[in-house]
Amino acid sequence: MWTKCSNGECGFQFKVNENKFGQFINCKKCGNEFRATFSTDPPPTVNVIDEAEREKVPPDPKDTRKRTSPKEIMARQIDEIKQNIKEHIPMLDASLANKDNESDTRLILDRILQDVLNYRIEDIKTEQKIQGRKADYVLSVNGDDVMVIEAKRVTMGLSDKQIFQASSYGAYSGIRWALLTNAAVWQLYRISMSEKIETDLVFSIDLRDGLDEQEAQYFYLISKDGMSRKGLLENLWQRMSALCYENILTAIFTDGVISKIRATLTKDTGCRLTNDEVRDALEKRVFQIA
Repeated sequence: MWTKCSNGECGFQFKVNENKFGQFINCKKCGNEFRATFSTDPPPTVNVIDEAEREKVPPDPKDTRKRTSPKEIMARQIDEIKQNIKEHIPMLDASLANKDNESDTRLILDRILQDVLNYRIEDIKTEQKIQGRKADYVLSVNGDDVMVIEAKRVTMGLSDKQIFQASSYGAYSGIRWALLTNAAVWQLYRISMSEKIETDLVFSIDLRDGLDEQEAQYFYLISKDGMSRKGLLENLWQRMSALCYENILTAIFTDGVISKIRATLTKDTGCRLTNDEVRDALEKRVFQIA
């Protein structure tokens, strides 16, 4: 799970084991000691539209018309999501003001799933059960179950513990994606199915202020169009995970990278350095690792 450094000048977000929440830990960037709390900030920014360029669509030699590229199609679909969500914001605001219950919240959720994310009624299954595990919603694309949803009332704050029921259902059913939402805030998790069930936050979006370009791209990923693009969400998740702070830091501190940095410094300054001196400088001066 993700937490965020309490140091206002740092604010670094990083992963910690879920059993560390509520305990005092040290920030991996600035060393600040703080009590770990759940963070709903999104992971690093990625360009979803660029993924469309990786799709190989063979041209039809009989079709002489100008073809619309996958990137153009995706950009149009994302723009439609940005525009369509605006029509539902007044409904969300009214629901929050009225402190609607979970049943009323689900009516709004149903409309967003259909009107904004383009799922048809037959793609949306509710109150699913399997081997004692329950799911509020299960979304399917082309007959395949692709996402499980845990729905809360619109006024309820969201926390990582609330995703357990959905992730348990997903793990048992072979579904990798779980969504926790109160209709206003949408949090997507990836379910890992190894020795035990683990969930990692992919992104968190608050719809009440509309969607900026990055948020619209994230929201597209969970739409029917986005989920129908095989591997799109998984590929992005792998890239985001690969580029997380911990992995980059580990890569930089490998002997091979340290040696190349030392060689460059020696060439530029004429000063003979050791790998240990370079590593120590990186830890203390660049990354400020206590």
